[in-house]
Amino acid sequence: MNLITIHNTELPVVEYRGQRVVTYAMIDQIHDRPEGTAKRNLAENRHRFIEGQDYHVVPKSEANGFRTFGIDVPNRGLTVLTEHGYLMIVKSLTDDLAWDVQRQLVNRYFRPQAFAVPQTRAEAMRLAADLEEQNTVLALENQQQAKKIEALEHLFMPGETPTQFAKRLNGVNSQQINAFLMELKWIFNAERKPDSSPKYRVYAIARDRHWLTEKPVTVAGEGIKSFIRYAPVMLEEGTVKLFDLYMAEKLPMKQTWDGRFFYEKFNPEKPL
Repeated sequence: MNLITIHNTELPVVEYRGQRVVTYAMIDQIHDRPEGTAKRNLAENRHRFIEGQDYHVVPKSEANGFRTFGIDVPNRGLTVLTEHGYLMIVKSLTDDLAWDVQRQLVNRYFRPQAFAVPQTRAEAMRLAADLEEQNTVLALENQQQAKKIEALEHLFMPGETPTQFAKRLNGVNSQQINAFLMELKWIFNAERKPDSSPKYRVYAIARDRHWLTEKPVTVAGEGIKSFIRYAPVMLEEGTVKLFDLYMAEKLPMKQTWDGRFFYEKFNPEKPL
């Protein structure tokens, strides 16, 4: 799966009917907007959008082609925006970040530069040397990735919450991990009362990319009516992503961290 990094966000290169397209979730994430912003903008101006030109509705029958990109197609279909539709839907976003993201997305995602054919022997030799260097780097990265995957075989634990996972990473401040995931737009607080405990829910983009999911938890007590709460739960690809951030020293770390990177294997008999 090809990925393009724009505004420190990795986007899969999604194509549909010969065109590059983006989903609502991709737009919200890269523009750092609350979930549902892009969908609302289209809904409010739907009469201005032309299906087949500005957007497509992908039917459930074509879901397999989108699973490659880590995107689920719901039963009602998935709306994807073309370049023209994307530019229409973000017209209301006029801050500096929005202008910068639009320029990057158009130039690097929707309109990738064509491959330049060497015109001289010298250009061809330089190109060959560049490709050889890229292949060497790629081979090294593949070796490193294989070692990391081997190490991660004992790291992922189904059903584990981000806080529980963070507790097993040496030096990580697990009490700040949910706040960090909110900054990444993986989770959000659905509780609107400032004095109430947070109710963390998972953003659609994190579910689509198989980073996090949710598990329902029944809360009951004497004198209160039982209700359902949802807890974010790690998925294997999300575990790899957070581990990469850990190794890059981008997770919230304790002031007492000793500078060593290692993790504790999951022990079901040890309380988390």
